[in-house]
Formats: sequence, C-alpha cells, structure tokens
Amino acid sequence: MAHSPVSAGLVVPYITLAHRDRTRPIWGRIDARRLGEVLDNKRCQVCGEPLDATLVLMIRPSDYLRGVAVEPGLHPECAWYSRRACVMLAGHVDRYNPAGGSPLTQCWDPLCHCRFWASVEDNDATPGREGKPAEAWYQAWLKLEDYRIFTVPADESGPAATGIALHRVPLLRLRKARDPAPDGTNTEWMDILAKIVAARKLWNSLVVGEPADNNP
Repeated sequence: MAHSPVSAGLVVPYITLAHRDRTRPIWGRIDARRLGEVLDNKRCQVCGEPLDATLVLMIRPSDYLRGVAVEPGLHPECAWYSRRACVMLAGHVDRYNPAGGSPLTQCWDPLCHCRFWASVEDNDATPGREGKPAEAWYQAWLKLEDYRIFTVPADESGPAATGIALHRVPLLRLRKARDPAPDGTNTEWMDILAKIVAARKLWNSLVVGEPADNNP
C-alpha cells in the first residue's frame, strides 16, 4: 500500500475508477476491469498486490445470507486502513451515496480512457444502494486456500452478484466494523455468529494449540 497513489490525503484503492493519472480518482465509482482482475487473480482491492495466506473480507449480513462477498479481498493491513479511511466502514455516514457517485468528467489526457466512461451505464460499486440506510459491516478472516469465486443468481433478496463464496467456508474470525444506521436492519444474529466464531477460535487455541487471536 505504500506505493499506492494518494488523493486528498487518502490512498486511492486499486479498484477505484480513476484517470490515467491515478491521483485523480472518481470516488464512489468502480473500475469494472480492475474489479474482475482482482477477483480472478486473488489480489487485494486496495493495493492490487497478491493476497497473503490469510485475507480479510468486508461483508454485510445480507452478503452472508446470500453466500457471497461482493467486495474483493484485502490484506489484513489494508483492511485495517480501509476501516479507518472509508467513511462508510468508519461509521461516519448513515446513508449510501445519497447524491450518487462522483460525476464521470473527462480530462485533457488523450491517452486516458475517460473518453469511454460515458458509454458505461452502470459503474457503481453498490447498485441500488444509493440513499438507503447503512447496514452493519463486518470483517471476516479466511484462508486463501478457501478462496473461490461464486455467482449467486437474482432472487427476491437482490440482483445477481459475483464475488467470493461464503457458504461452507470456515471463518477464522468475524468482527463488527460498524453498526447499522439507526433506521437500518437489526443484525443481532450476526453479532451472535461473531461470538460463536470467537469462542471456536479460543477453544482451538486451548485444545488444539492454534495461535491466539491478537489482531486489532
């Protein structure tokens, strides 16, 4: 992450749509090509580097119920940064992009692909979320060997989505990153699941001899 571009004091995530000069990002917009690249090649969505043996997913209760994490994986240190730098994960806002993503402005650089952006009809990381109450977000740790791409078809709970499979995947840890908005969905059951995962981790450290959980 040390070599990632910076804009307004913030690291520009690898998957964020940006001009050829990546210090000019389009905040709130996702580069679909880069999104597919990191998912298929098991790379971090923030720094773009290959993921380590243990990765972190940022998930919502709705993601867990559907069995797919729509946000790409992160290195633990990149997840730590994201939880503090992202206004949504940090709990500083209670609504998803009430005004939508940043406008798709074109620049003067003839080699920049921004001239093609106008033809992209749907270029948002969170289609359908704009203006809706923020959900609770959780950090889920898993082993890279359990990483697989999964597509869930459209159903009454949401549109078709491709991401990292969660069903039948043993979580190493599960911790809440932020609470839902005051008028958001109650997620106490997910908090109970996080306690169960923590209890299993403690049991394994005492009986099996797995390392204790010392992560922040």
